Amino acid sequence: MLKKWLFCTFLQFYPTIPGDSNVCTTPSKAAEELQKVLSAQRLPSLRFLSDPVSVPLPNIPTVEGTNTFQSSGMLLRRLANAISRWRAQLAQDVQPAIIAILHGGIQIEVDCLAEESFHGIRIDGRLGGSPCVLLAHQATVQLLCYVQPVQPPEHPRRSIGFVIGGEESEA
Repeated sequence: MLKKWLFCTFLQFYPTIPGDSNVCTTPSKAAEELQKVLSAQRLPSLRFLSDPVSVPLPNIPTVEGTNTFQSSGMLLRRLANAISRWRAQLAQDVQPAIIAILHGGIQIEVDCLAEESFHGIRIDGRLGGSPCVLLAHQATVQLLCYVQPVQPPEHPRRSIGFVIGGEESEA
């Protein structure tokens, strides 16, 4: 009987067992046959669903969505948020500042950081007091955030600029 049930369940396109007059035409008939076998075996009863249950597919992220955390835009967005929160906690006579440290120890005082491509960053700043612009892969730059004293009037309180996704902001 179990053999007949398996045959009827898995091969529903062949509703009869050759040489047998019993017919399993539907999954519910096959479930009844299984219930008979299980009750003869004194096993706990099973409940079967008459209709298949529709299961929604999970929301599958795109390749870009999966890798967003690696983008220079995400790095700059998180840095801008951290600088803004940090600035709110600091005293009025100090301010946050960023130094970009490059290979070989070159240090650029950052005025603005911009997202140029998925991994590219543009650094606007000063190198030895002279203005400079540097385009670099985000993995080749280390960004050091530190506290700098405000010394008015020659060095007034300043903000750090960010350009992320074409939108300019200050932190």
